[in-house]
Amino acid sequence: MPAAPLSDGQPDAAADRSTRRKLLLAAGGAAASAVIGTVIGAVANRITSAEQAVRDDRAVEQAKRADAQRKPPIATNAYYYDRSDEAVVWALATPLTGDQRQRLLSRSLPAEGEVADTFPDVVNGVVRSVDGRLARVLTRLRVSAVGQWTGPVFVRQIRARVLKRSAPLSGALLLRGSQGDGEPLSIGFDLDEPESVARVISPKDETLGAAYVDRRALTLSPGEPVTIDVQAYTDRSYCEWVIELELDLGGEKRVQVVDDHGRPFRSTGVAARYQDRYHVSLLDGWTADGAGPPVWKL
Repeated sequence: MPAAPLSDGQPDAAADRSTRRKLLLAAGGAAASAVIGTVIGAVANRITSAEQAVRDDRAVEQAKRADAQRKPPIATNAYYYDRSDEAVVWALATPLTGDQRQRLLSRSLPAEGEVADTFPDVVNGVVRSVDGRLARVLTRLRVSAVGQWTGPVFVRQIRARVLKRSAPLSGALLLRGSQGDGEPLSIGFDLDEPESVARVISPKDETLGAAYVDRRALTLSPGEPVTIDVQAYTDRSYCEWVIELELDLGGEKRVQVVDDHGRPFRSTGVAARYQDRYHVSLLDGWTADGAGPPVWKL
């Protein structure tokens, strides 16, 4: 058996190279694995982040919609609106008491809101006259509205719904005359109609024409304000009523009620005769006219 070659004390070169290759391959594999792991982790994080962002966006949208569902689609504020240059009447269901009569006759021209403050149950309106007689009382309203839905709000119809109807108020009538009639508003309700929708008012004779929303689209975007001036009348009754807005919320139908801060609006026709009548003039202040028909006076 031949003798094994003697070692010179140096490592075998081939074995050393093989070992280094194995180490390098192992190190390279580990590095590659680390890089691949990092890439996969980054991709996974991006996918997760994108999915989370989508979920967050959906959550925000759902929160907005839930918040919108808790409040009306349109924020509204409605109040009686009379222009100072027009003739105005105040009507009550009963004659003035002695104290009310004394307080009225001791004053001159009424200040803004003074008559309404003195007589809380009074119904006021702009008056129209024909041949020296009061012919019609117009209830003037100003409605301020702001869209507060998550998307646009489409107003499909505006109507008046009468909650209570009775004979015209005939207790007391207070008249503040004027030299002429002011310009009519553009939207009107006839409260005597079975279905009283908001109609276009003719500027010539104040007759009512086509439905207002048939002539003009009314849409409110989120945060968009709009002001609508409306006048209403009844020739036969005393009415308590509210405005109903028929809304389209992107396919969802809803009816929103507009009223006088929780109370209905109030309108009255002209009675044939009043138990108590008064008129005010610039020179003489308030004058008592006794009982009788509704006569026009300056």
